[in-house]
Amino acid sequence: MFVDRGALTARQREALRSAHELGYFDHPKRANAGDVAEAMGISRPTFSEHLAAAQSKVLDALLAESATNG
Repeated sequence: MFVDRGALTARQREALRSAHELGYFDHPKRANAGDVAEAMGISRPTFSEHLAAAQSKVLDALLAESATNG
């Protein structure tokens, strides 16, 4: 799958990268939104906004590709 990283802002990429590296997406989670936000030096709501926007763009790309590939 190809995801155009240019579709993401620098902060959205940082939010995804930081969340991944800190274990936000692990099961069980190794970090929560507050942990990731603190590591990024931003508020939890700001982190959540960046992450939600990034996830939406990545999912849009994934689902659009799935629709065209059947």
